[in-house]
Amino acid sequence: MSYLGPDFNPDIFVSYSHGRLLEGRAPLRDWTQALIRRLQYLLSLDSEFDDLGLWMDPQIDPTAFLTGDLKAKASGCGVLMIVMSGRYLESTWCRDELEWFQQQVQDRRGAGGRIFVLRAQKTDTGLWPEFLRDERGHALKGFSFYDTETGQPWDFPDLREPNAEFGRELSQLHVWLTKRLRELRLRAGKKTGDVHAQAAAPQSTGPRLVYLHAPPEGDAARREIGGVLSNDGFEPLTAQGATGDVLADWETEAKQRITMARHCEALALLRVGDASRFLNDLLGIGVEERKRISGSHGGPLPCAVLDKIGGGLPIDLARFGIARFDVNQPGWNNRFRSWLDASHGAAAGAAI
Repeated sequence: MSYLGPDFNPDIFVSYSHGRLLEGRAPLRDWTQALIRRLQYLLSLDSEFDDLGLWMDPQIDPTAFLTGDLKAKASGCGVLMIVMSGRYLESTWCRDELEWFQQQVQDRRGAGGRIFVLRAQKTDTGLWPEFLRDERGHALKGFSFYDTETGQPWDFPDLREPNAEFGRELSQLHVWLTKRLRELRLRAGKKTGDVHAQAAAPQSTGPRLVYLHAPPEGDAARREIGGVLSNDGFEPLTAQGATGDVLADWETEAKQRITMARHCEALALLRVGDASRFLNDLLGIGVEERKRISGSHGGPLPCAVLDKIGGGLPIDLARFGIARFDVNQPGWNNRFRSWLDASHGAAAGAAI
């Protein structure tokens, strides 16, 4: 059974540590398996993934030692899912088999995001292997399933009543995982030249997430542009403080924006009103914050200025890899969509 077959088998290989055995059970293993089961429940809602093959042995700890069979499964998988914990960092995968495991990750760099890191605990990112870092040396953001105050997994060890924050993170993981699986399946069809495979490759049925930022005085324009994007199959997201309805502290708003934008396909900055305010947003969000956001994508997050003012800009956007669209011109949304599609194709080779 394989969704991505025959190119990949299994479709997903879950790499995790069982942890210590206590009174006949392994708490870390049980919690991790409960997490993956909840992910599988979400996947089961769509018949498209009925043939999805996920490998996760409940008896054998794949990080304790590597047999030839385990190596074959890990190297042949479409998506490598790493559940990060303190015990994981002490495993042979990150110690004795470091060179081999690094090759598995590097082999996936041209596949548009085939490495998913699920953080089960707060860990010392300084101990993370280099190949699980972005171009700036920061550990990949991934998806967090632990309490930031205690550093421990949510609802450990049984995961019977997880909180709403857990649910939101699991939902985001589900969105991005299905997106990557569909891309891999479509790419496999194009690679082999199989016309039937290309026709059968499913397209995303949900809206495409785009983070849309506007200053408080641009609230009306944000709603207008957001409506155009929504009608075109996008879902514009905006942090609460950026709507103009609630005056939020800048740091709080920035944290919300970075968290939300990490799960979006693109970052869009609306140019309205005050020129100095726009320049601050462009440099602060479009350049500096975007670098932090891009770490979780394994490459630069596509960024565009949606311009309602027109005229010259104070800086050269091309130097920062930022596109510009005049939203006063008819068909700008079609050009935006084509640009975003092309951006994903160009970035695929650099994405982990």
